[in-house]
Amino acid sequence: MLVPMVETNTIRGVWLGGLSIVWRYPLATLVPSLVLGAIGEVPSYLIDERRVVDLIVSLVTGYLAYYLYLAYAEGIVRKVRRGEQSRGLRSFFEDLAGAVPYVPGVVGAAVIVVAITSAATLLLVVPGVWLYTRWSLTTPVIREEGVGPVAAMRRSRELVREHFWFVFMTASVAYYLEGILVDAGAWGLGTITGSLTWGEWVGGSILAALVMPVAAFTTSLAHSNLEKRS
Repeated sequence: MLVPMVETNTIRGVWLGGLSIVWRYPLATLVPSLVLGAIGEVPSYLIDERRVVDLIVSLVTGYLAYYLYLAYAEGIVRKVRRGEQSRGLRSFFEDLAGAVPYVPGVVGAAVIVVAITSAATLLLVVPGVWLYTRWSLTTPVIREEGVGPVAAMRRSRELVREHFWFVFMTASVAYYLEGILVDAGAWGLGTITGSLTWGEWVGGSILAALVMPVAAFTTSLAHSNLEKRS
């Protein structure tokens, strides 16, 4: 039985499916995002001056945390679709262990994708968003097919080719929305507390813990939908 209580063959269905998984399995979805979100926002805590290098490091660690969570989320979606996901601690640790072997490939893919798309975005926003959309399913492909970063990027491009707007409105919007909301949370609490270090770290960590799961499961469900169509 398909656990998300909506059909995930539409843009709306994919988003609702991601929300449904987070709602039904809070332990498995929110605890890892809390840990990874806090780790990803550590550079914000360490930054005393707004230097370019510090900001780049902060950006990279945040998105690496997101990609690692996405690899974890892909395994949960697979179990959810088979009706095997449970709510206990045992399942939680099994989910974590299942994601570990894919960490090197996911990190490699994240570095390549983020570097190229960020460089393209600095030149002009549209090419960066277009490139990211074509490669946005790279991490789910690595987890599902066990291939390397370059092969996964190629497979992602194939899956997206005939469904660009579907992927853009799910995986791409999820990715950029997660970054925007986390930055907004960091800025908001940093402004309230007057701290550009621990205030931004706490604010960014809280938003990452809440938003990262929905964004990751939305991306993963978009991938599984296109896999069924191919």
